[in-house]
Amino acid sequence: MGRSGMKVMRKILIVDDEESTRELLSLSLQSDGYPVVCAEDGYKALELYRKEEPEIVLTDIKMPGMDGIELLRRLKSLNPEVEVIVITGHGQMDLAIQALQLEASDFINKPISDQALSVALRRAEQRIWMREKLRDYTTNLECMLKQATEEIQKRYDFERRLVHTSMDGIIVNDREGNILIFNEGASRIYGYTREEAVCGLHVSQLYPEGEARRVKKMIFSEEYGGPGRLINFETTARTKDGRLVPILLSATVLYEEGEEVATVGYFKDLTQIKELQQRLLEKTRLAAIGEAMAEVAHGVKNILYGMKLGAYMVEQGLARSDRERLEKGWRMVQKNMDRIARLSLDMLDYARTKSRKREAVPINEVIEDVCQELERRASEQKVELVRDLSCGLPYIFGDPEAFHSCVLNLVTNAMESFSEDSGPRRVDIRSYVRNGRWICVEVADMGRGIPPEIRDRIFRPLFTTKGARGTGLGLAITQKIVMELGGVIEFHSEPGQGTTFVLQFPLDSEAESATRHHG
Repeated sequence: MGRSGMKVMRKILIVDDEESTRELLSLSLQSDGYPVVCAEDGYKALELYRKEEPEIVLTDIKMPGMDGIELLRRLKSLNPEVEVIVITGHGQMDLAIQALQLEASDFINKPISDQALSVALRRAEQRIWMREKLRDYTTNLECMLKQATEEIQKRYDFERRLVHTSMDGIIVNDREGNILIFNEGASRIYGYTREEAVCGLHVSQLYPEGEARRVKKMIFSEEYGGPGRLINFETTARTKDGRLVPILLSATVLYEEGEEVATVGYFKDLTQIKELQQRLLEKTRLAAIGEAMAEVAHGVKNILYGMKLGAYMVEQGLARSDRERLEKGWRMVQKNMDRIARLSLDMLDYARTKSRKREAVPINEVIEDVCQELERRASEQKVELVRDLSCGLPYIFGDPEAFHSCVLNLVTNAMESFSEDSGPRRVDIRSYVRNGRWICVEVADMGRGIPPEIRDRIFRPLFTTKGARGTGLGLAITQKIVMELGGVIEFHSEPGQGTTFVLQFPLDSEAESATRHHG
């Protein structure tokens, strides 16, 4: 019977770089009747999977070469239905969360207890069993419709039990949005009884205002599975008592003779995963605060040392009536006063909470404003600012002033990237839409480039390569602004050939609507 209590013993692939762990797990599972194959790394595991086609994979998350997360991605690309259980060590909760988001069946902690392994295997086998039953039912649906009324009723009852006992929420609605099926999993998420949902509840009431229309649009787009399908789309559900619950939604449109008749939605409650992510974020934030405080203390100490030295020179100049020494000391004091003022303002900028402004941001206008502000300075430094801005560019939504600061930081950094003996001093600023999905802003220079050894630190608060000229918060603030605007920032650089920063913002229906309105 094995751990699962089922007659069918599924073939299991064990992946772990520690031979002792592989042998112990293999002996334990084989003693329970499971067919087992083993691999010492991710590459060998993929080779064995193609050859043996096991239904369950048990993999360590931390391995040299290809880790468990990458192996999970590749296995799911080969077969989305393979059940993957990841093994995590102490302090790897962030990786476990990432694995669950990539549709891992479960995760178990080291040291592996027999009970935890039994529960994880049982869940995986139940998911396989339910899938097989659903597949058998779907395959035989046409035949079932031709059978006698009694047989149809039996099959219908089986489907009904299968749907209504699913751990995830399953909801079926007709073309008008009236709910036809509302299982127990959906009741647990939304708080409505099946009777309340079926008797008069419209599917739009299960989402915040406007979200149902957005979901419907995504089902017929190419982005999440192709027209008529929606795979692993994160959205928000609105419960009976008005709470907003994060969910992972998959959906498919049902057709009859080419006509849309209904939509089936599969809902997974992400509350627990989001709570784990939030706790992890808080821990990371506390660690970052400690690191930042140490950097601040170091920076302030250097500034105070410079001020003390300047004050000493002022005292000496006064005592000796040495005007040259007096002026030199006072310039040093002023310089360090400016440095600490800049540091204080940048720290306030970095620490401030997310702006509540949500306005249409005209990207090209902001870029033109920045270039006009820097025109005189660029001329003095003999830097050419070249704009290549796409016409009719969609808007992004957020704080226009924050976005202005973001572009200003990048263009200023680009202008300061040139060495004394640089050839052409040129900064290119481009705006465009990529793949119909991303609004992009690109700032490229032909300067010194970023050395490979510091590339992973350039977004760290208070890290600077400018010495006394910089506070080390410019790129950290820029990254924070881009994230608040819902985008990402990337860069690529070659020593001696320059650096290119690319800001990417998702193109959504609100941006398209605003573009049409303002256009």
